[in-house]
Amino acid sequence: MRMLSRPRAGTAPAIRNKHAVVGRPTRIKRVRSTPACATAWAYDQVGEAYGAYADGPEAEEGCSTSRFAHADSIVWDAIRKTIDELRERGITRLRLLDAGCGPGTWVGRVAAYARRVNLAIDATGFDIAEGQLEIARRRMEWAAGTSATTRVRFLTHNLADPLPWSDGEFHIVLCNYIVLNHLDRSALPAALGELCRVANHRVIATLRAVASPVTACIVGTEHVSRYHHDRQSGELRLVLKDGSEHVLTLNLYSAERLKALFGARAILKDLRAVDLFLSRFALDENWTAHLASALPGRNQVLRSLREAEDQLCREPAWLDHGTHVLVVAQPRTHVAKISGRHSLI
Repeated sequence: MRMLSRPRAGTAPAIRNKHAVVGRPTRIKRVRSTPACATAWAYDQVGEAYGAYADGPEAEEGCSTSRFAHADSIVWDAIRKTIDELRERGITRLRLLDAGCGPGTWVGRVAAYARRVNLAIDATGFDIAEGQLEIARRRMEWAAGTSATTRVRFLTHNLADPLPWSDGEFHIVLCNYIVLNHLDRSALPAALGELCRVANHRVIATLRAVASPVTACIVGTEHVSRYHHDRQSGELRLVLKDGSEHVLTLNLYSAERLKALFGARAILKDLRAVDLFLSRFALDENWTAHLASALPGRNQVLRSLREAEDQLCREPAWLDHGTHVLVVAQPRTHVAKISGRHSLI
């Protein structure tokens, strides 16, 4: 993988797609070349390949078998515990928002768990990438069918804009992995404020850590031929091996900065590093499967690494060194009354 030289000021590469890395490219109309539209375009151009890279095949209990399975299990544990907490409080219909839902993976996982525990669910996912939303709708039509207890919708919306829902509309608001990193730095505080405003119980968010390994966001780095990430400007430029060129916004934040931003709007219930060690030894058929599986004593080493992460993940010195930082926050607007559609719990 070659590193791109810094482009000349005022120039921009043509964004095109000869063919998606996996599957057929999603057809969408070309839009104005703003940073947000360029990021959406990149995800839509790789189409199904993004979900294959980020999620892999689904496994039991809402997690994946991808290279990110360990990180997924940590995030899922926080979500599942929150759902169970709401059930114990007497909630019979869960209201969920997934901000930057992509192909609907986390909405699908929560909906599947809700069905297993006999909990009705109203779930809303939104994203700026219309092609990814098309994939999400197809997936949920197949998974949810015509269940009266499962209502799911996917909408086009930019997280940089105010959210079109009333205060406390949702029990849980998710914003997972790299979504918030794609926002312009100036838009992040207001976006966090909106996520906290429409949540009445928990906001669960993950952001790419400031000292995390290199990421191409839309596909695995094994599909990248040229790469340049300017951390000062937050611009990520990629050339994939299929010849397509992409420009995305990728701003990284320290855990201390995230603590301050969320802390101004919510009570932090958890702040931890996600995946300090495990993904370095993950089995991935495109990258490390043969080498990693041949490591002597690998399973014992992985157990030791999990134990080490459990001990270190909330230590201030280690917070910035996982692949992501997980934030679990309780909005400061809190009312004990449970009854009513917009009750705060």
